[in-house]
Amino acid sequence: MPLTKLDATAALIVIDLQKGVIAMPTVHPISDIVSRSAQLARAFRRRGLPVVLVNVTATAPGRTDVGKSHVTITPDFAELIAQLERQPDDLVVSKQRIGAFIGTSLNDLLRSRGVTPVFLTGVATGSGVEATARSAYD
Repeated sequence: MPLTKLDATAALIVIDLQKGVIAMPTVHPISDIVSRSAQLARAFRRRGLPVVLVNVTATAPGRTDVGKSHVTITPDFAELIAQLERQPDDLVVSKQRIGAFIGTSLNDLLRSRGVTPVFLTGVATGSGVEATARSAYD
């Protein structure tokens, strides 16, 4: 059943749609993920609901258990893609962990706006999106 109404306290969290990430291989066509995420962001903005754009800027500080990352996160890698049409009212959260809540201000940003339900979209649903969903539930 298609979603036809958004709760007045909802927010959209867009995870890891940045230049370096979308250049990596994905299970589903990246163009579909980008298009649908941008469409969702426009719908939330039209209704005056918060849109949170999350990027990853580094690995978690002090992590030594996983060795050196195979991905070097440069400013270009961390740059959000233009297709998201970032707006001045969008919230931007830079994370250093898999999920977007731990070590960021995301929880406080959402609570201060009275957000209760969140909608998640993005790349790597088995890691970044999933970790954020689990933290949102907690």
